[in-house]
Amino acid sequence: MWSTRLLVLGLVRWLGPVHGYLVRRELDTWRMPGKPEIGAGSIYHALKKLTADGMIEVVSTESVDARPARTTYSITARGEAEFQRTLREKLWDVEAGEDPFSTAWSFAQVLTQAENIALLRQRADVLFSRVEQVTALLAATTPEFVPGDEGSFVPAHARAMMKRQIDLWITDAEWCEETAGRIESGDLVLGPDLDAEHAAYWREAIKGDRFVDHARERQAMIEGIGSSEARDG
Repeated sequence: MWSTRLLVLGLVRWLGPVHGYLVRRELDTWRMPGKPEIGAGSIYHALKKLTADGMIEVVSTESVDARPARTTYSITARGEAEFQRTLREKLWDVEAGEDPFSTAWSFAQVLTQAENIALLRQRADVLFSRVEQVTALLAATTPEFVPGDEGSFVPAHARAMMKRQIDLWITDAEWCEETAGRIESGDLVLGPDLDAEHAAYWREAIKGDRFVDHARERQAMIEGIGSSEARDG
C-alpha cells in the first residue's frame, strides 16, 4: 500500500539512520481512534521492499545481548526523489476516499426505519467518543518540545491534522443525528416495504432514454466542476 510505503520512507528520511523498531514505535503513536494500526509485518515488509528497490540502504546490523539483530537504515538519493514525488502527488491530488458506510448506505431502504435510526445514532455516539479522545489528547500535549518530557510533544502540523479529523468526525456525527431525526419524524421514509416499489420504479426509469440523458448531463456537469476546480487551483 502506498501509504505504508510513504510513511516508512518518510520516517527513515526524518529519523535516519534508524532501525525498524523505532519506525514501528513512532508509527504506533500516530494512530488515532478508529484508525487501523499498521502491523509490524507490514512495516518490516516495507523496509525490505524499499531496500530492494534502492530507496533506502542498510547502514549497519548489530545485536545487543541476546536480543534479535537490529538493522539500521538510511534513505538513498533515489529514495529522496521518490519521497518528494509521492509526497507532492498525494498532497496536491484530491481523491475520493472509499467510505464503507457511504457504500452500504446506498441500500439503507433494505433495513427498517427503527434499525436505521439505531445504527445512525450508534455511529454518532462512536464518532463523538473519538472526538472526545483526540480533544483530550490535544489538551494533554504541547507543540513545544521539552527535553525529558518527549511524551507530551505533538508537532504543530500533526496537531493541525488531528483538529481536521475532529472537524470531520463532528460533521459526520451531526449528519447521522440529523438523518436519524428526519427518519423518526417521517421526513425521510425508508424501509423494506418500499424496497420493491422503488426497485420497480428505478428499473423502468433506467430503461428510459430521458433517464440516460439526465445521467449523462449530471456526469458532464460533475466533470466540468472538476475541471474548473483544477484550473482555479
